[in-house]
Amino acid sequence: MKKAILIQPLLLILALVFLGACSKYEEGKPSLASKKSRLVNHWRTQQITSNGFDITFLNLITEMVVRDNNTITVSGTPLGIATSADGAWVFSADKKQVLVTNDDGSLDTYEIVMLQKDECKFRKVDDNGATILYHFVTF
Repeated sequence: MKKAILIQPLLLILALVFLGACSKYEEGKPSLASKKSRLVNHWRTQQITSNGFDITFLNLITEMVVRDNNTITVSGTPLGIATSADGAWVFSADKKQVLVTNDDGSLDTYEIVMLQKDECKFRKVDDNGATILYHFVTF
């Protein structure tokens, strides 16, 4: 009986240390919710930076709807003109990236920096070599 009393708190401490130390992504807390359930949401842009410079004001992306059926719609208002694009998304095999196939058949790869149920961040290196960081929060 004494042995069981000693083992249970030890297992609890080990579980807390393991959960606190193991996050697949650079930022954010570990979660028991599936990655898909955290990604599927209606997101609004919090901030977009290019090589560290804030470009949110350009309104290239203002919101993003990620659906359970693996479709995605991205909307923006660059130059005050409303635009929208649809595509399909999947996780990479290791679930560290989101792969988006655009309507024109092109593929974009976004590295997941943070993936929480109410906040997420993605990183992409564009065709010009600029590092773009996208930060979204839920509506």
